[in-house]
This record gives sequence, structure tokens and C-alpha cells, in this order.
Amino acid sequence: MDIVELIVSQTRASGSSTADALFQRLRELILSGQIPAGFVFPKEPVFCEQLGVSRSTLREAYKALESMGFIQRVKRLGTIVNDFHNISRQAPLSTSLILSDLDELLEFRVMIEAELARLAAKRARPENLAVMAESLEKMRDCGGDIQELTNYDTMFHMEIAKASGNHLLINTMENARDAFNRGIYRAFQVDTRENVAEALMFHERILDAVTRQEPEEAYALMRQHIRAVGCRMGSQQKERQ
Repeated sequence: MDIVELIVSQTRASGSSTADALFQRLRELILSGQIPAGFVFPKEPVFCEQLGVSRSTLREAYKALESMGFIQRVKRLGTIVNDFHNISRQAPLSTSLILSDLDELLEFRVMIEAELARLAAKRARPENLAVMAESLEKMRDCGGDIQELTNYDTMFHMEIAKASGNHLLINTMENARDAFNRGIYRAFQVDTRENVAEALMFHERILDAVTRQEPEEAYALMRQHIRAVGCRMGSQQKERQ
């Protein structure tokens, strides 16, 4: 299957008939590398017919992709997919994080989330502590379902952010959610049982430190937690090479 056939099959299968839906599908295919850098999209009339959309729908999707740096429209050449470097320079934080390599993402998480844990230990309300405790119970109960584990792991970390009371950092975490989810999901694929046990151990200790209002302990534990995730992710990368 060539690239155009892939795009058409993926787009039609997802029912991407609106400009926003088409934009989201093309964005996902570019981010996943299925539409590679340098790819030139077919001429508009042909592509619209293949996709089963109007020219206005395609142009709106292109406009959104171009505004975020995913494509460039070059006279006489056509609509071309940018490389990841150019995309990351223009894209919002959420996209830049998805494009980041493992080490950069982990450094970002250590820097942001350790400070969030410190702030949470100073400012957490009873309702924040209740949500964190609930996420721990849900993780214990969902067995080896990696998607569910990912959801409840993310729930714990997002509640730490909310407990910090810092709206700028909370928004940063919201923007980073997709990238973090992908990383957590991949981490749970490595030695799932051992990884879950380790994550639960760290979550329990972090929650305990936050509950006891021990900011420096919470800070240190979060750093250890994310670095431990990095070790597992690193071993996964080596196995794939």
C-alpha cells in the first residue's frame, strides 16, 4: 500500500469528512511517521475525489496543518510535509513534547513534576488526596490492562498537578498529557507486573509524603519515580535496537 492509499483508507475508515476531523487524521499520520517528511500531497482536485471531501474542507484542514508547522505550501511544487525539526519549532507545546526524544521528555518530567509534588505537599486539599487514593485503588484493580493502567497512572499525576494550585503548571501538564500517556503506555509494556508494582510503590509513598505535608520528601520521591520509569524505557529502547 502506497502513502496515498494509506491516507485514503485511514481517512475514510475514521469518517473524516469534516475539516477538523481531516486535520486530526492527517496530523496523527504525520506524527506517527506514516506520512513522512518531504511527502508531497496529490493535486487538490484529485485528492479531494480520493478522500471524498470538498475542496473547502481540504483547504481548511491544510490551513490548520500549515499554521502548526506540519506542512508548507510551495508554489509550483505543491503541499509538502515538513520535517520534525521544523514542525517542533512552530508547533504548540503538546506537539513538541510528542516529537521529543525519550531523554528530553524525561528531563522535562523530572523538572516539572518534582516541583509539582513539592507544591502539592504544601497545598493539597482533602479532595485532591481522595482522587489520588482512588487512582491507586483503580490501578490495583485493573490487572494487566495496559490502557486502564495508563489512564489511572495519568489520573494520579494530573491530580498532583491540580493539588499544586499553580494554574500555569497545571496547564503545562494538560498540554503534556498526550505525550505523557504515550510514554506511560510504553513503559507498562515492559515487564508489566514488575512495572505496575514499582509504580504503585512510588505512588503510595508520594501520596503519603503529600498527605503528611512533607514537600522535600515528595519532591525527592517524584524524581526517583520518573527516573525509574526512564530506566525501564531505556531498557526497552535497547531491546528494540
